[in-house]
Amino acid sequence: MLTLLAAAAQSATILVPPPPPRSPTHLAPPAIQTPPYRPHLVDYEGATAQCGGQIVTPLAAVAPFTQVARLGVDAPRSYEMGFTIGDDGRPLGITQRVAVSGGKGYVQATDLAPALSLWRFPASAAGAACTMTFTPRSIPLDRAAPADLYRVAALRMANPSEFTTVMQQIRKSGDCAGPGRPRILLRAYIDDRRIPQTPGVPSYAVASFDVDADGVPHNLGIVASDGNRVLEAAASDAASRGRYVGNAPRTRCTIPFRRAATAPVPAPAMPPKAEYPAGNCPEPVRWARPLRQEFPDAFRRRGIEGWAIVRYDLAPWGATGAVTVLASEPAADFGEQARRMIIAARAEASPSGAQGCIARVQYRMAAVDDPDDDAPGF
Repeated sequence: MLTLLAAAAQSATILVPPPPPRSPTHLAPPAIQTPPYRPHLVDYEGATAQCGGQIVTPLAAVAPFTQVARLGVDAPRSYEMGFTIGDDGRPLGITQRVAVSGGKGYVQATDLAPALSLWRFPASAAGAACTMTFTPRSIPLDRAAPADLYRVAALRMANPSEFTTVMQQIRKSGDCAGPGRPRILLRAYIDDRRIPQTPGVPSYAVASFDVDADGVPHNLGIVASDGNRVLEAAASDAASRGRYVGNAPRTRCTIPFRRAATAPVPAPAMPPKAEYPAGNCPEPVRWARPLRQEFPDAFRRRGIEGWAIVRYDLAPWGATGAVTVLASEPAADFGEQARRMIIAARAEASPSGAQGCIARVQYRMAAVDDPDDDAPGF
C-alpha cells in the first residue's frame, strides 16, 4: 500500500517551465540625467505696485543687489512683497514671501526688502495696502558681461565660495592676476569725505590700468561703476599713484573702489508707549544676562535703521515665552530679529514671573568707518 502511494505521488509531479528571458531593459532602471548646478548672476526687477485695486507707479526706485546663486533647470523664484505707503511715500511694514507663480530655483534674495524700503511712491497713495512682485533675470556666470562681474566683486555681494568663482572669471581677461602678479610697493586710496553719497546706496568704481616695466601704471580707465563721477575721478587718481615691483609689464590690471553709504537712513517714527501698554510686568525687567541685539544684516549693509515692539511673558525662573511681534518698521525683518533676541534672553528669577511685558527695540547704526583698506586688486 505504501509503495502504491509513493508511486502515485511521483506520477503527480508537475514540471514548471523556466521563465522566458527578460528584456535587457529590465536589467537596470534607466539612468536619470541630473543637470549640473551652475553659478548664475540673478538680478531682481520690480515695476508697478497694486495698491487697493489701483496700479501705482513709483517716483523713485533702487535696484536690489545682484545675487550669485547656483541654479539647475529651474528658473529662479519670484518674490511678492507686501507693504503700505506712508504719508511721505515711503514703503512701510514690508513683508516678503515666495510668489505662487514663477520658477522654483532657490535664490536667497535678502536685499529685496532693504532696497524696496528706499523706494518712494506718490503721497496720494498713502495708507494703501500694496503688493508688488520682484521678478528675476539670470545669466550663467561664464556668460555674464564683465561690467556685471566687476559690480558683484566691487560691492562684495557673493559669499566667499562664490566670490572666488567670480574672481576666477574676472581674471581670465588679462595677465595681471594669478601666479607672478606684480607685487605692490605703494597703494593709494580715495578720500571718502570728498565723495557725495546717496543714503542707503553704496557706490563703486573699478579702475583699470597697465603696468610698465618700471612698475608705473598707465593707460588708466574706468571699466565699471554705478555712475558716481566724483568717485570715478578719485579712483583713477588713486590707481595712477600706485607703484609696483618693476619686472615684466602687465596688462588689464584692475582695482575696485567703494564708497559706503555712511549716512544712515532713519527709521520711521516709533509709536508712543501708550499705544502698546505693558501688562503685569516689572519696569524695567532685570535681565540675568545682557540682551544680544543684532542688527538685521541685510539692512545693516545699506545703513537702514528700524525698530520693533515685542510682547512676551516671563516664567518665575526667568525664561521668556509667548513672544509676539506687535509692530516693526520699516520691515518685518526687524520684528523677527527682535523676536529671536527675546526668545534667547533670560531674566532674573522672581516669585511669580510676569505677563504682558513689552520690549521696544530700536536699531540704530553706529558711526560707519569703511575706508575699504582691504579691497584687493582684481
